Amino acid sequence: MRPRLYDVSISEGGQPKKTFLGTLTTCKRCDVRENTDGVYTLGLDTTVNDDCAGAILSQRFIGIKPNPFDDMQLFEIQKTSRSLKGIITAEAKHIKNLCFQICSEGDLTFDGQDPKTYTGTPAQTWNKLITDYITDVVPFSFSSDITTAAAFRLGFSEAETLGNILGGKEGSFLDTWHGDYCWDNFNINFLRSRGKKSSYAIRYGQNISSAIQTEACDGLYSQILPHGKVSYGNRKITFFAPPVLISGSQSRLRKTFLLDCTSMLDAYSIPDDGSSHEQEYALIRQAMTAYAQKYANDNNLGIPQVGIKVDVPAALDEMKQLGLYDTVNVILDNFGTTATAQITDVTYDALNERWKSLTVGSPTVTVADLILNPRRFNL
Repeated sequence: MRPRLYDVSISEGGQPKKTFLGTLTTCKRCDVRENTDGVYTLGLDTTVNDDCAGAILSQRFIGIKPNPFDDMQLFEIQKTSRSLKGIITAEAKHIKNLCFQICSEGDLTFDGQDPKTYTGTPAQTWNKLITDYITDVVPFSFSSDITTAAAFRLGFSEAETLGNILGGKEGSFLDTWHGDYCWDNFNINFLRSRGKKSSYAIRYGQNISSAIQTEACDGLYSQILPHGKVSYGNRKITFFAPPVLISGSQSRLRKTFLLDCTSMLDAYSIPDDGSSHEQEYALIRQAMTAYAQKYANDNNLGIPQVGIKVDVPAALDEMKQLGLYDTVNVILDNFGTTATAQITDVTYDALNERWKSLTVGSPTVTVADLILNPRRFNL
């Protein structure tokens, strides 16, 4: 697919409108990168002879199919450069970036008291937010398959960006509900989880011919220390539960992960009436322990994380039906490593409509060559 150039405007009523300016006829490269940390960017090269060369300007938008599965997405041009060789390079960010820059002015009826807490689902909280806390036009729609209600602090006493509210700080949507975002132009989909489980296996000696593994202990822990703030009368106090050993941890040293449980502690309160509350304390510690055990299991805190970058066309062709957030089996017999790992970073060659690279897990293992050939490294 050839990239298309658009102008985008937002009406006073919040309706987005895109105006087609033309197709980039001499585009030589158009790569779209997305990862699980929120990066969603585009980079392209075209020439000064392109029909749209004079219109490739910042705050214009590139429309392109970003992967094998999604419809065309819009990317706002952030930066352009023109070389003496006649090459125009453009760097762009997904249009979700516009949403991140919208600001909440805080509670419009804020009276100086403690910030208010709203209890609702993500969709209900979003509607409350854009109705009572934001005076600016919000051209984005929001949907979620998460139906669990949770306490969310909406009574901001100072301005805050939607980017931070959705996922950039403690107490955000991500921090509260632990979902995954799926962006579709002006539509925000907040899902319980993204991706599918695949039986595809990456195995040394079969579709991996050489690899380099580095020792990495970041993210490997032996225990968790749960802590957080809980309501005690009309104030908050810091509460701790005993350290929780991570079952099956492969860490040879004692390494402690500090787990902030404040979001789940909003469901608990202790009256400040001068009496003993050992039973309440015990129930809260029990809940924090269970929360910590689940967190360790969900985030694989006790096992080394496998990371492989796939960037050879033949291997990528085998993985063409896989995408971001999907899980695959990783087997490195020489290293004694077997794990299920998630695809965490993808780059798509939009011109040729194929994957350019897929990264599985964290960067602890780098695959230099995924096509079997006579060359071998000493591992």
